[in-house]
Amino acid sequence: MSEQAGQALAAVNVDIDSLYLYYRIHGLDEAKATNAVWERGVVRFAELFGELGLRATFFVVAQDLERWPAARRICGELARAGHEIGSHTWSHPYDFTRKGRTAVELELRRAREAIADATGQRAVGFRAPGYTITDLVLEVLAEQGYAYDSSLFPCPPYYLAKAAVLGSMRLRGKQSQSILDHPRVMWQSRLPHRRAGMLELPVTVLPGVRFPFIGTSLLMMGRRGYALARPLMRRLPFVNLEFHGIDLCDLETDGIDAALLQQPDLRVPLADKLVLFRRVLTDLRDGFQVDTLAKLAPRLG
Repeated sequence: MSEQAGQALAAVNVDIDSLYLYYRIHGLDEAKATNAVWERGVVRFAELFGELGLRATFFVVAQDLERWPAARRICGELARAGHEIGSHTWSHPYDFTRKGRTAVELELRRAREAIADATGQRAVGFRAPGYTITDLVLEVLAEQGYAYDSSLFPCPPYYLAKAAVLGSMRLRGKQSQSILDHPRVMWQSRLPHRRAGMLELPVTVLPGVRFPFIGTSLLMMGRRGYALARPLMRRLPFVNLEFHGIDLCDLETDGIDAALLQQPDLRVPLADKLVLFRRVLTDLRDGFQVDTLAKLAPRLG
């Protein structure tokens, strides 16, 4: 990785949301959920990062480490390869930020213990389910010794699209477990800052209209769209590029239930995803100092 003085910083991270969580978002029966996200999507990300010489941060729903032996094995392999393992809570409750202090403390403590048991590493970073965060959660993170939070996604297009989907589901009599944050989240700082005693590292949105710059939006814009977004990305002093494990899953190859085609991540052929993500990650590697969020946090705080 480059050590050029004054070079902008970048982090790449993957939220490992297993398929059962997508069934919950869409109000579907999760009985058909498999472990494809860990065994296929995460493994492909690890291979891609290895090919490009990148170290990333993986945010883990820690109960998966006890639910599936393969998840525990893969998590250990990621840690040994030099990747950071962060907490994505113990059980990924979508209403996490509406819970009381005791429940929040338990979710965070159980997750950290399970990650330490599987990897020998103490998680220092956190991402909340659904990009929702509160001062209470940040205070508990600080009390438990976390170094940073990376839950804020100050993105009006994402917020409005999510609100529209949840409203449409209610009209159709379907119940999603996902929740909306307060509307003010759309206009909070998109740069690293401190809040409630905790360093906040927001997920990247592009300057101006705050268009999302994450794996899902990259897949929706494709290579031509990325070519337009690339100059804006290169102007940023810090890029916090978030993917999801499902972003490198393939509906047919991985035997995923067609009901989950509601997820835009599954509508793009795997080969096309790999070409696009390799291009984006190569641009980051060549234009930024790329490291894990844990390694960059002291320089951003």
